[in-house]
Amino acid sequence: MSEYKTLFEDQIFMRGEIEGRIGTALTILTDMLIELNALEVYYQKPSSKELSPREIESLRKKILALKSIFQGSNEI
Repeated sequence: MSEYKTLFEDQIFMRGEIEGRIGTALTILTDMLIELNALEVYYQKPSSKELSPREIESLRKKILALKSIFQGSNEI
């Protein structure tokens, strides 16, 4: 989640605490939706895909980061 740390700090500096948190959270959420759509397209292909992709752990971290942003934590 280090790729969002600078964005988070910049957003809070430019927009204030509440709007900065919301802006960063929406950016992370948008990135997650793009990644999930890509996974959905990949798993619709007809082949044997028994293992879950490595990207799922990255998506879980982003969800936890969103929760912490909305809960008021400064840790991403």
